[in-house]
Amino acid sequence: MRNVSSPYLLEQLMSRLVAPDAPRLYTNGQPWRDARGRGAPRHAVETEFKAEHAVVDLSTQPPKPLVVKCLVRELRIRFYAVSTIKNYRSAWVCFLRWYRGPLDQIDQEDIREYLELLVAGGASASEVSVTLSALRTGLDKFCLLRCTVGLVSPRKSKQLPVVMSKKEVQRMMEAARTLRDKLLLTVLYATGLRVAEVARLQWSDFDFDRQQIRVQLGKGKKDRYVMLADDLLPLMRQLWRHTKGVGYLFPSEGRRVDRHLSPRTIQRAVKQARILSGIGKAVTPHSFRHSFATHLIESGTDIRFIQKLLGHTNLETTSLYTKVARMKATAVASPLDRLRDEPGSSSESSGRQPKPRPSVGRMRLEVDPNPDSNGAYAVTLGVWKDGQLLPLPGMRATMPRQDWVSLQIPLQDIWEPTLRCLPTAQRERLESPEFFSQLQREVAKRILRIRDAEPFQALKT
Repeated sequence: MRNVSSPYLLEQLMSRLVAPDAPRLYTNGQPWRDARGRGAPRHAVETEFKAEHAVVDLSTQPPKPLVVKCLVRELRIRFYAVSTIKNYRSAWVCFLRWYRGPLDQIDQEDIREYLELLVAGGASASEVSVTLSALRTGLDKFCLLRCTVGLVSPRKSKQLPVVMSKKEVQRMMEAARTLRDKLLLTVLYATGLRVAEVARLQWSDFDFDRQQIRVQLGKGKKDRYVMLADDLLPLMRQLWRHTKGVGYLFPSEGRRVDRHLSPRTIQRAVKQARILSGIGKAVTPHSFRHSFATHLIESGTDIRFIQKLLGHTNLETTSLYTKVARMKATAVASPLDRLRDEPGSSSESSGRQPKPRPSVGRMRLEVDPNPDSNGAYAVTLGVWKDGQLLPLPGMRATMPRQDWVSLQIPLQDIWEPTLRCLPTAQRERLESPEFFSQLQREVAKRILRIRDAEPFQALKT
């Protein structure tokens, strides 16, 4: 028989002689617990919604304006963006006007029926998505109704952005009517900022020593730095003379110096420059941001560096510009370009060349710096032929409102003697709409240059 002398072995032997129904204990008297593996039962995690936790208790049927007021107050407390508060408030007001039942009985079917009504009315996928987000935040998150659980945001169309070429960007900048508009377009393209970020730029955000611009509280309330281009410095020096480097870079047009320029004003400036430059693309201020990123990718810049400049959280958002970036000709070429190299091609046999664009020849344009009593400037235009200047008189330019120049062209009978002496191609060019648009842009630039120089002339005298 085994010698049981150890107290531990004796205790183990006595535990086996205990009745099977007795609770198992450790040697220290604590209750025995089985080893918990991966498949051991666990307590379910439950989320408890209580009425007192809701921003508004809808069971009491409060007035709808009071509900909207309380929800908007909660958005402000949580520091939502001003634009988000405006969009969410509009969505809540429209939904509560449509809904006629008790507020605490709003269910998923009511939300689906309302969204279907929006789609039938022609709402876009973005509008439906914003409405669903507003209802989910206000009813589920703030009022604890759980009426949007299971509803998914609609699919949006994946459209490629509008990207301008470098020549088109240069044409847009040259078509700017004022120094402020030219600086606006230059900053949009040189930094890739959003239109709201450009409007809120201040002189204190520019670090000229490190050539950086600090973007404060951009989209998502995040700060970031972008580069300061060297070509921006001459324009900023000219603007420094008027603002003295205090306040906003683009102050409001009114008398309030503590307000920045409205983003809507920037959109109008871009639209006017697009019309004057003759670009047919749907160019907006955001198109300069698209062009900024696309041109950086085409020049070989690392896409992660572009992501930091644009302020994108996900790299997938920045990768969109790789789809519109123009591939190098050395990497891939269109098969149409290779048809010219094939022997016996039609282009070689016919010897056709592209039709050259007709020219207006040498011209002379003069604008009288002294306007008449009606504020109109006399414009003199002449065409050189065989060493002789043929006049095209009768044009007048006016400024019906600030920073807007209107060019008045005389009747064709006044120019007919001069046009009759010119070749047919040159005459057709002078009568084309493209020539008049180019002439208007040039006259506008000269008149605005004269107007901006008047304060300095008065200062000298």
